[in-house]
Amino acid sequence: MDGQARALVEASIARHGGEAWSRIRSIELPVRSLGGFLPWLKGNGRTFGLPRTIRLEPGRARAVFVDYPHPGGQGIYEAGRVALGDGEPVEHRATFAGPRKWRRWTALDALYFFGYALTHYHALPWSLRQAEPLELRRSRQPGATDALTVRFPPALHTHSAVQTFHFAPDGLIVRHDYVAEIIGTLARGAHLWRDYVDVKGVPIATHRRVLARIGRQPLPFVALEARLGAPEIVERR
Repeated sequence: MDGQARALVEASIARHGGEAWSRIRSIELPVRSLGGFLPWLKGNGRTFGLPRTIRLEPGRARAVFVDYPHPGGQGIYEAGRVALGDGEPVEHRATFAGPRKWRRWTALDALYFFGYALTHYHALPWSLRQAEPLELRRSRQPGATDALTVRFPPALHTHSAVQTFHFAPDGLIVRHDYVAEIIGTLARGAHLWRDYVDVKGVPIATHRRVLARIGRQPLPFVALEARLGAPEIVERR
């Protein structure tokens, strides 16, 4: 990573809590609502529902969906493998190959999508240290964002290898562009990170809005919108 890109990443890491992240054992995210065209299209409220809480262990790329897909049940996502209840964890990404990506989601499909998405979001910006920088666009306007495009390693379960991050002047991530490849090549999102709350020195976004995007331009079309309750962090002892 070149000097300017590295400096931007390190400034963002410092703004997001610095090495406090390494002390996190888990993050509890109460789920309040999920809306937008994509969840409706894929079956939200019909073929899958919402967990009461999502317990993330971002250092392990692990998420436990509590009361999912029904009260008393649980779903587990870990580094690309998923399981419901006492089921055997299985690799799942390959099931979205070809025309099968157009299907309506089952509870296992939704567990995979939201599991990899949330574990990756909450590993940012630290995971940018392992990414290959492709382009850095510095803003010339006071108060505007800088944008860094990177390529993540092939082993990482995320939306797409190439993603772009927009940083506020203080280093906070405010926008995140990607292609949700398991949905399709046209699933280009401009993901806005909003309503941050500070939890033990770590800012956590509690409102995530994903707008459809053409090129770099977001459109006034909400693909997905999620709202979370007050997060809690459990630290390592």
